[in-house]
Amino acid sequence: MISLVAFLPAVSAQVTLDAKQQEESKVTERSDIKVLQKLQLAGQEVVTKSKQIIVTEHVTGSRAKDGTLRSKATVKKWNGEWEFPGGIMMEFNSEVPDRKAPIAQLEPVLELLRVTLKTPLTHVFNKDGSVKIVEVPEDAAKDLPDLFKDGLSPKKLTAQLKQKYESLPEKAVSKGDTWVRNQTMHLEGGQTMTFRINFKYEGIVEKDNVKLDLITGKITDVAYNMKGNPNSPLKVKNSELKAAKSSLELFFDRKQGQFVRTSSLVHIKGDMTFEANGMELPGKLDLTMGNHVKDLPPEK
Repeated sequence: MISLVAFLPAVSAQVTLDAKQQEESKVTERSDIKVLQKLQLAGQEVVTKSKQIIVTEHVTGSRAKDGTLRSKATVKKWNGEWEFPGGIMMEFNSEVPDRKAPIAQLEPVLELLRVTLKTPLTHVFNKDGSVKIVEVPEDAAKDLPDLFKDGLSPKKLTAQLKQKYESLPEKAVSKGDTWVRNQTMHLEGGQTMTFRINFKYEGIVEKDNVKLDLITGKITDVAYNMKGNPNSPLKVKNSELKAAKSSLELFFDRKQGQFVRTSSLVHIKGDMTFEANGMELPGKLDLTMGNHVKDLPPEK
């Protein structure tokens, strides 16, 4: 008798990628961020650049009686360099945080970094591993200009942390399965960019001698929005932006229930219409952003 098994299509094994937190643990992660923005406005090109290295320590305690788990996030190192039009250079070094900005207009930016540096956040998770809230010390942002207070908003920080875990699929997946998410990136002055991302499960890969689940992503739509009334004479009236290029890689450790390495490179281009003193100004945006985050080996 001929077996029919040989003629049956192979079925890929399904996996479930659930977020969870390890009790009584300490994890240190490093973020490398680079941004290059070219803005053509009224026939002139305005270029700004920045690069930052941020090292953050996450210390998680024991689970409470109600099932919640608290993890304290403290910035241990923060180095940054910015280049603005006119040859203006600005630096931030967490070892000498009180170093002044090159011009008074940039001092509020450094003050936000100083306050963030000395303000540990507490990530509170529910029993099922989902994000409950991000707690910020009371009055942490009281001395910041109104334009920058939102940087330490518990509501905003909670939404950002939830968004991180929402990259995971909601159900078991096999290699090649896809799902879609909308994710928002917050910019200064009440500005946001919302991306529509197609995620794909690529299966198990080996990274640094560890087997990890790989998720890739591609941005298909970009929407720009400006809320409130930013303290700037130049405002955005409308925009038509698109992702000229995007590459996202998320490495998930199923045992830990966490992303242990992420990498993203996004190139945004398009037309924008600005308004200044009641006049419309046509412009073009060319924005490249790279962000690489990885867990550092435990200290010996």
